[in-house]
Amino acid sequence: MSEYQEFTGKSVEEALKFAREAFGAELNDLDFEILTPGSRGVLGMGAEPARIVAAPRAALGGAAPKREAAAAVPLPPAPPRPRDDRPRDDRPPRRDDRPREDRPRDDRPPRRDDRPRRDDRERAPAHGGSAGLTASEAAEVAAARGSLAAERADLEAAEASPEALAAGKAILERLMGHLGFNVRVEVETGETSRLNVVADGDEKEALGALIGRKGERLSALQHLVNLMLSKEMGSWTRVLVDVEDYRGRRERQLRELADRAAARVVETGKMLQLEPMSALERRWIHLSLRDHPGVATQSIGEEPNRRVVLVPRTTD
Repeated sequence: MSEYQEFTGKSVEEALKFAREAFGAELNDLDFEILTPGSRGVLGMGAEPARIVAAPRAALGGAAPKREAAAAVPLPPAPPRPRDDRPRDDRPPRRDDRPREDRPRDDRPPRRDDRPRRDDRERAPAHGGSAGLTASEAAEVAAARGSLAAERADLEAAEASPEALAAGKAILERLMGHLGFNVRVEVETGETSRLNVVADGDEKEALGALIGRKGERLSALQHLVNLMLSKEMGSWTRVLVDVEDYRGRRERQLRELADRAAARVVETGKMLQLEPMSALERRWIHLSLRDHPGVATQSIGEEPNRRVVLVPRTTD
């Protein structure tokens, strides 16, 4: 049986309060997902309660948020299709009712979308709880697991050991030399440990090629370094790689965003959801507000739409 239970309230904040009271837990000890944010309606008409599913983290054994509890709520049945009571002879002929010679002829070759999809007809093999899923659904599950693994990898890299950072620094310096860059690699430690590639003068401008659009090349460089590092260390080891403080600037931007969002929550007394972020970026938000006296943070949803929600911290 799922550990998740459903709670309702006039607002998400009230539903969370009921969940905290039911489990005897603080907000940070709960894992929850918002099903519906609720609606006040118009002049009291059409109001809908807020609905959430929640469970104590201790009962989940560290599991990621699930949708099973939400999915357990059945959808309303589809409205019945209107019946056509006209005599059969008065109804317009269906395509298949027309004589063959009257049917339009389509000599075009079948389009890709016109061909039946194999994954819509075949069922995926029962591997790891995927029994009963179509092949496309199983592929989606596998992609989600791969995304989650990548997210966890970044989190582990942010807490790399001094030994891993030292070995990664040597590898990254060799790579930069092979690529013809005259740079230095600095080791930065703290809440987020990273290897930062820096340069001076014209070489500094050239380093932009290592970052790429939205950091795509930087991610590829980091993956390559981690492959080489893992082979050298004898076990899968990860470090964060940065170029000219690209990740550092993003971290500072998000910490400033967290402070502004927290001030807004304290001012309004209402919950605030941030945009979807990667696990590393959500970590920066959580770290920035972990000691905030008036705001608590929680990640909700599933990848790639998992986001941080800020909730007023209760004083009772």
